[in-house]
Amino acid sequence: MVAIAIFFISFALNTLRCYTCNSNDNSECLAPPTTFTEEEYQDNRTIPARLLVECPPDAQGREPFCRKTNVLVIGGSLPDHTRVVRECAYERARRPCYSMFNGGHEEKVCHCFTDACNGASPITTSGVLMLISTGLLLGLLQRIL
Repeated sequence: MVAIAIFFISFALNTLRCYTCNSNDNSECLAPPTTFTEEEYQDNRTIPARLLVECPPDAQGREPFCRKTNVLVIGGSLPDHTRVVRECAYERARRPCYSMFNGGHEEKVCHCFTDACNGASPITTSGVLMLISTGLLLGLLQRIL
């Protein structure tokens, strides 16, 4: 009986917590914090308490990890816009990040393996360069058109 209790306690302590949300339904999903205190996690007035979930066990016994997907929705009835989906996941990819292009939308998917790691990402050099090049391209297109 004690062994069973120890197993459940150790499982509870080792449970991965990932943000689970969709920015299409909840704007808090756009940039949740990557660090938080245990008090913030327990306080329903905070974003970690509202959006972080303990990943449930997988029926196939796979270890959970956190996933963040940035979806660029192109065309349709709305202007092009980005959605962010954060979730627990179980099927691993070969790379920690990859891109997919599915008619009408582009996805950048990243996986990580620690509590709340699928929260807000720091701006990287490549991200800054991408923003600058996109801005230059848009400026050039405006001059041409």
